[in-house]
Amino acid sequence: MDLARQIIDAVDRYWAADVQILGAWPDGPAAACVVYRRTIDPMITLGRRLEFHAQAADGTIEGFARDVAINLAEPIGGANTRSSPDHYGIVWVAIPENRSTPNPPTAVIDQLDSAPS
Repeated sequence: MDLARQIIDAVDRYWAADVQILGAWPDGPAAACVVYRRTIDPMITLGRRLEFHAQAADGTIEGFARDVAINLAEPIGGANTRSSPDHYGIVWVAIPENRSTPNPPTAVIDQLDSAPS
C-alpha cells in the first residue's frame, strides 16, 4: 500500500474528528503530499510533503503514517509555514526554502474548490 493511502487510513482511524484530508498523492517512491484542514482552524488549508525514511517512527510505513496523523492534528506553529498561501490557497508546512511547493493533481484542486471552508 502506498504512503498516501497509509496516511489517509491513519487519519481516518485516529483523527477523523480533527483532520479533514482534502487530497493526498504519491510524490516519489517513498514520499507523499497531503492537503488538509483541521477543526481547530478550519479556514486554513494546509499542505505537507512527507518522506518516509527507515529511521522514522518504528521503521515501518504504518508507524510513520500514525506519527504523521498525529502531527496533522497538532498546531503547526508560525515558524513552519510559508508567509502566504500558494495560488491554490494552500499554506505549505515545512517546505525548505530551496524547494518549490508541490503541485496538486487536478482531482485535489477540484476538491479544494468544492470543500466547505
